[in-house]
Amino acid sequence: MAQLLKAAANGNLEKVIDLRDQWNFQNKKGETVLHIAVSEDQLEIVSYLVSHGAPLDYQDKKNRFTPLMLCLAQRPPRYLEIVQALLKGKPDLTIQDSAGQTVLHLATQYEEVEVVEMLLRSKPKVDAVDAKKMTPLHVAAGKGNVELVKILIERGHASPNAVDAKGNTPLHWVCILNAEDLTELIAYLVAKGSRPVKNYAGNTPLHAEAMHCDTSAKWPTEAAEALMKAFPQLETETNEKGLTAQQVFDQGIDSEEPTAPAPESNASQESKGPHKRKGGDRMSPEDFQENAAAARAAAIARTKKKAASKHGQENASLLVKLLYIILALAVLAGAYSLIFA
Repeated sequence: MAQLLKAAANGNLEKVIDLRDQWNFQNKKGETVLHIAVSEDQLEIVSYLVSHGAPLDYQDKKNRFTPLMLCLAQRPPRYLEIVQALLKGKPDLTIQDSAGQTVLHLATQYEEVEVVEMLLRSKPKVDAVDAKKMTPLHVAAGKGNVELVKILIERGHASPNAVDAKGNTPLHWVCILNAEDLTELIAYLVAKGSRPVKNYAGNTPLHAEAMHCDTSAKWPTEAAEALMKAFPQLETETNEKGLTAQQVFDQGIDSEEPTAPAPESNASQESKGPHKRKGGDRMSPEDFQENAAAARAAAIARTKKKAASKHGQENASLLVKLLYIILALAVLAGAYSLIFA
């Protein structure tokens, strides 16, 4: 099999054809000849393999990537053409990788609008969930990508009220994002029927905005105002700790339960050539949520510590001044008694 993989990597189509009886084989890493051809940007070989019946749905061992998933993760120079070639073979789009993500999740995660459109034409399961019960729409909302959110809802008919493992809807994830301008995305989701439900910690999207907005922001933020305009009742809604969004913002409390770090298994595979992209820049929405919450809590703690320190210094300064005044009054009183005794 080593000869076949080497031929595929080097673009030797004639040799690949000669070794056709090995196309179904997998190496120790679970890679097939199609995985290697995709990884090495060998479009001609990919096209030939697909059109002549090479298996499309075998998964590697590291990330459980099919050749199509691998193409999205590494994005070689001609990856769009390779995606088109692979889709002609009608691969199984419901297959999940090691994190439970489908190829539509991955395309959304990488914000590959053109690939998402290609996939939707193949009628995938749009509301498929990953290991954390997140749909591609959750991912798009967490990225703040208005274009992808619209495509998934309008062309894919994705549900705007799907909930993840913590009960968060796409509207929650927009607020978790902590971006500067969320009003357009909030307005769009509201128009498409998003409901202001509570997640499993009792937090509404307004609570999510309070927990994840910029620590230097003033309440209500623009996103909070947009939410309260659409759903006035949110202003007085309390979570499981009895806190309104305003109180959460004031206290800087992350009212959600802590979560375990997201698995790193979906990071792109190591590149074998200078033209490959690695997946080190990929951060799952769950990781982003945890990092943002931790950063906000740390910033608030620092602010409170500085305020307490400043307050203490001011009190000490006032006490010293008061002692000086008392001492001066005592000296004056003594001098007065000596003069008029």
